[in-house]
Amino acid sequence: METKIIYRAPLGNPGRKYRQDRLMITTFKAYMTNLRLGIEHCRELGFDWLEFCWVKPEESRRCMVACEEVGIDGVFQNWEAFGGFAENEGCKEIRPEKIQAYLDSIRQYRHVVGHYVWDEPLKTETMEFVRRLVDVMEAADPQRIPYTVALPGNNSYGRNWENHCYEEYLREYAQIIDPPVLSLDHYPFKPGDPEPADQLDSSRMFLDLAVLRQISLERKTPMWYYFQSQDDPWTGSYWKLTAEQVRMQQFHALLHGAVGLQNYNVRPGALNMDGTKGPLFYTTKELNRQTHQLGKTFMALTSEYVFHSPEVLAGDGDFARFRQDIRDSQILAEEALPFRCSAGEFRDSEDNRYLFIQNRDYRERRKFELKLKLDCVLAQWSVKVVKNGEGSALMNDRFTAA
Repeated sequence: METKIIYRAPLGNPGRKYRQDRLMITTFKAYMTNLRLGIEHCRELGFDWLEFCWVKPEESRRCMVACEEVGIDGVFQNWEAFGGFAENEGCKEIRPEKIQAYLDSIRQYRHVVGHYVWDEPLKTETMEFVRRLVDVMEAADPQRIPYTVALPGNNSYGRNWENHCYEEYLREYAQIIDPPVLSLDHYPFKPGDPEPADQLDSSRMFLDLAVLRQISLERKTPMWYYFQSQDDPWTGSYWKLTAEQVRMQQFHALLHGAVGLQNYNVRPGALNMDGTKGPLFYTTKELNRQTHQLGKTFMALTSEYVFHSPEVLAGDGDFARFRQDIRDSQILAEEALPFRCSAGEFRDSEDNRYLFIQNRDYRERRKFELKLKLDCVLAQWSVKVVKNGEGSALMNDRFTAA
């Protein structure tokens, strides 16, 4: 076996100051009734930072203190000084004095690593305001990330895939705001709906990830993604969502080149509302551990292709524009992937190739047999039985396919 070190630099939007030196796993709504216990458990779960959006200013300060005491980073919002949500919440006015007063008051907190500037702006004029606010926050506090997140493609505001204009929306968002990281949220499991027979094969989650990946590569901006970790994210309810369903989403974002994986939400699910360990605690902890290990390699890679078996969004006109042809692969032979199989192809700075193979099926274990190009050089290329929803990374110990 040959061991090789691939050198890399931190990732970041060339037009912004924030730089990312490791794969990030974050979570939203880390605000619990037993705050200190919940934050301690978030650290044990392996999260890199916690998000405290929509928290009242006086409670936000308690969260900062708890993060300092526990030793975990946090991103905060203070609507008295900056920040907002969609079109209806927050103040669309730059208030330099209040912003500066807020920044002065938090300078002693070394675990405050960012400002949650705006959540899901919709209209062009709102995006233009958010751009100005991001610029102001970055100039006033260049060491902390001015964070924003875009709407998903299944939003109910009209700028969506249903109206065939979501790509236009996301490109406008990225162009106007020029965010430090490009992030959106998509929650494919619908509360109250029966389990679809095709699992997620007809979900527009695949469209969101495809366009997010494409814009991220074009703009050289790190790709981040919020995935669903409770049954009803809209009301904050958990009752039966499985570890396999969570894992399928988290690994599928990795397969698309995501370097920021955002758990929505940590409670209830991995934790209970009072900060105690919930039903998904130990599986979330192990999943985060595995993902961090994979992240050591993924941070040095660039996504080249994403391939799916034919049943994913079959016949969808929007997805046809993003579906990549397996004949372009540098590794796989020119035949369709097996049922419920997806593959992400990557390269590093020395043009070594990597393949990430995933069983999208979160109900059944499957065995895949993939044919390789005859002149392909791979690392540990044999495919084992893959757990439900799980992926298998192929690393850099060389083998020539016969």
